[in-house]
Amino acid sequence: MSIEFNKLLDQVRKMGAMISHLDFDMSDKLALACDRLYAADDLDVIRRKIAYVRGPEISGYRGAAPLEGPDAENLNWVYPPPSLPPHATLIASDGSQVYPNEQSPVHYYLLNIGMFVYQHGQDHVPQTITLPMLAYHKDIVHDRNHLLITNRTVDARRTVTEMQQLAQQAWKMHREGVRDPLVTLFDNQLLFWASADVTDGSKLLTDYWTGMGQLRDADAILGGYVDNPARSRQVLRLLYLLSLGDEADIKAHESQLASGGDLEGLRDMHLFDKVLEPGERSAIMVQNSPRNLAYRQKNGSFEIAFFYVKVANGYKTAIARIDIPMWVARERNAVDSLHALILDQCQMQGRTPYPYALARADELALVSGQDRRKLDELIRMELRKQGVEPGGAAPKLQSKRAARSDKRSFQSRPIRRAPSS
Repeated sequence: MSIEFNKLLDQVRKMGAMISHLDFDMSDKLALACDRLYAADDLDVIRRKIAYVRGPEISGYRGAAPLEGPDAENLNWVYPPPSLPPHATLIASDGSQVYPNEQSPVHYYLLNIGMFVYQHGQDHVPQTITLPMLAYHKDIVHDRNHLLITNRTVDARRTVTEMQQLAQQAWKMHREGVRDPLVTLFDNQLLFWASADVTDGSKLLTDYWTGMGQLRDADAILGGYVDNPARSRQVLRLLYLLSLGDEADIKAHESQLASGGDLEGLRDMHLFDKVLEPGERSAIMVQNSPRNLAYRQKNGSFEIAFFYVKVANGYKTAIARIDIPMWVARERNAVDSLHALILDQCQMQGRTPYPYALARADELALVSGQDRRKLDELIRMELRKQGVEPGGAAPKLQSKRAARSDKRSFQSRPIRRAPSS
């Protein structure tokens, strides 16, 4: 049965009125955030407040902080598009997966990693690499309690595998003597963390760090491209902190540090969409969080920094967040190369300002519905060869499939009438 949309019209009108009111409220908050960013020109004052909220008296601050030492950039500065390097090697990676199915005759999952190698400024045909990996051993697809692993575990393993394969390809090309700079693009954020329901999460994190170390040793510039940072509020939390007075004032407003106080509801992308012109980037900052501290404690070069950039392609603009490890953040030439190459890549993607190499890696990694069905059929055929008859779908699932199918067939049966008494 379809939705009765006539019963939703009044609710939709009310929603529109509410959004209009909220949009007006956000405009005032955005102006306030811009004023605070423009006024944030004293790094010593900022560092004193950051040091206080990092201490034992305060908890819950998950905002941004400037880099430490002489490499720190002024928070209220914007940086213009740098010159493109004459040549560079880009490796982009992405991944996709098929989750394990409890009702499948055999429990398995699939990871498919796609990599795209693009030689900027060189007359080379791009290289495409795909790495499908089928996991089916019972000790791999089940946890210690013999239960099927969670989808989050598969996601975590895919992320780690993406980093490992990116590192191996970068190291291989580094040994082959490819043209510098060697830039590696990772789809999404770099601050990987395994949640409590991820099987063997600590080992996965160690493997991820190993991949990062291999990239660093290959002199690779690593960038994590977040094309829709709609949840990021680190800079706005910092701006709220800077609006507070002395330590007593900060302590009194401790409960609002996580939400951003009077800037709650805004996102960093709103701020930098207003502040940045096409091609410009923000200052480089780090995220203050226990997870990032763990990265720093593992290796100082692993701490994750970030900047925002307004990418453009002639049709539209977009705000992206670029995560970079500290070994990149402290090298201005590396940052400039990454900044310039991302802008160049985003101009190749038709009407969507998104890095061309990452888009191609995504296409290579994609596992379509047709691919899933073909894989299932291959597995069923192999089971039959081994003398195992795969079971069909459960009755409830069969019923759902029939009810939701666009092509339904109905067979009428003759009605049996009871004989008259």
